[in-house]
Amino acid sequence: MKFLKRISRSKVMKIFRQKLKIDNTIAKKYILISFLVLFLPLVSFPIEIKIPENQQIKILLPQSTVIDNDEYSLGEIAEILCENVSLYDKISKVIIGRAPLPGRKLTVTRSLIISRLRSQKVNTKKISFPRSDSSIIHRAALKISGKDIEEVVLRHIKESNYNKDLKPRLLAKTKDIYLPRGQVSYVIKVSGKNKKEGGYQNYEVEFSVNGVAVRKVFVRTYLKLYREVFVARDTIKRNHVIEESDLLKMRKNVDRIQRSYLTDKNQIIGKVSTRTLGPSEAFSTNSIAVPLLVNSGDRLQIVFETPFLKLSAPGISLAKGREGDRIPVKNIESKIVVFATVKTRNIVLVN
Repeated sequence: MKFLKRISRSKVMKIFRQKLKIDNTIAKKYILISFLVLFLPLVSFPIEIKIPENQQIKILLPQSTVIDNDEYSLGEIAEILCENVSLYDKISKVIIGRAPLPGRKLTVTRSLIISRLRSQKVNTKKISFPRSDSSIIHRAALKISGKDIEEVVLRHIKESNYNKDLKPRLLAKTKDIYLPRGQVSYVIKVSGKNKKEGGYQNYEVEFSVNGVAVRKVFVRTYLKLYREVFVARDTIKRNHVIEESDLLKMRKNVDRIQRSYLTDKNQIIGKVSTRTLGPSEAFSTNSIAVPLLVNSGDRLQIVFETPFLKLSAPGISLAKGREGDRIPVKNIESKIVVFATVKTRNIVLVN
């Protein structure tokens, strides 16, 4: 009987422990449920509040828009639906950004518009974009083809040069340009300091719109120009007095010779070569000079002349001189040195 009592007691204890365990689990669940019931109302969750239709601001962006000015506002690039008139005026005048250069484009996005509106203290929560989130902006422009620019430059070259033998040639293709709309005018001028008749020339075309310069275009050309010039028939040594038999008339490309070439034989005959000239070399103002009339040590007459008086005295040249040069001369009688202008081989004038 004692054994049976012991077994029955152990079973009772086991059953009690299982029941206590179950009760603890139920107690924990009860505490958790109580916590949620007490504190759940304090937790806030975002709730979407639907804005009434009459308070919404709808911005309808088109696929693309053409802009005339340097800057563009929201009203210029989008259709705005807003029942509040004052708010509509404020939103439509908000500047979104600068327009692209003529002939180019840019994309305006929803985020950029929202950012510009926020900077102007506009409540963007009421704004929606039902049509599109972006739009392409083009700058209104007048296209001028590179071919047209080349034609006006070639026409300018032919009209500004009377020589019919001039043959201009373009060295590079000119690209198309885009100008703002308006009254367009242009001016063409030679670019650079070296302005020879022939050879390589750069022309600058400056475009203006409504009187304001907006764009410059450079056109590279090569001008092939032939002219009849006088050249040396054979080798001419330095200090040689040039005669007509030393000359030969030849047709040459002026780009290959010095800029100061001579085409009049009267400017050459009787002059003295300042250096050695090779056969077929063109005469220029740098290669010839007026011959010396007076050498150092030559005896001559020093003349002083006024409308009412003329005096002369023998003298000696102290330097070389050509016609028109001022050189020092010494009066033989008074031993005084004065400066006089060479008039002839034997006469110098004192002013």
